[in-house]
Amino acid sequence: QQQQQQQQQQQQPQHFINSLGPNTVYLEDSSHVTKLGNFKCFGSPWQPEFGGWAFNLNRGDSCRAKWDLIPTDTDILLTHGPPLGRGDLCLPHNNRAGCVDLLNVVKTIKPKVHVFGHIHEGAGCSSDGVTDYINASTCTFSCRPTNAPVVFDLVPSINEDEEKE
Repeated sequence: QQQQQQQQQQQQPQHFINSLGPNTVYLEDSSHVTKLGNFKCFGSPWQPEFGGWAFNLNRGDSCRAKWDLIPTDTDILLTHGPPLGRGDLCLPHNNRAGCVDLLNVVKTIKPKVHVFGHIHEGAGCSSDGVTDYINASTCTFSCRPTNAPVVFDLVPSINEDEEKE
């Protein structure tokens, strides 16, 4: 009976993913190129250990192994958790929950936008002049879904071949 329960639990996420429909792209350590703008998106659900939630990893090598999967030509990076120092301040103790290894990868690959959530009280936007960081948490610290949605615009780059035409 225990083995049957484990098998059912493993099938639940796949069942949910299959139920999303043909116009939904589920990204789990994978990429998708948008039809409009030709932007390369990469999504990963992982985060450093935090509160016993799903997709937790130990900080250090385990997280780095996941972040090393992010392609260097990513335009839009989607992760569950934030990089260190960007929308990661936890209340009431004012400690940072972001991942330094994720920050290092973002600084290296330089995506146009990095969208994440997880730390509800860190909702909002910031930029380092290269990457726009968006903590798109819809919930407040008390888990009430009252934060406004975030909308952002990206202008496609014109490549040299298109300029010549």
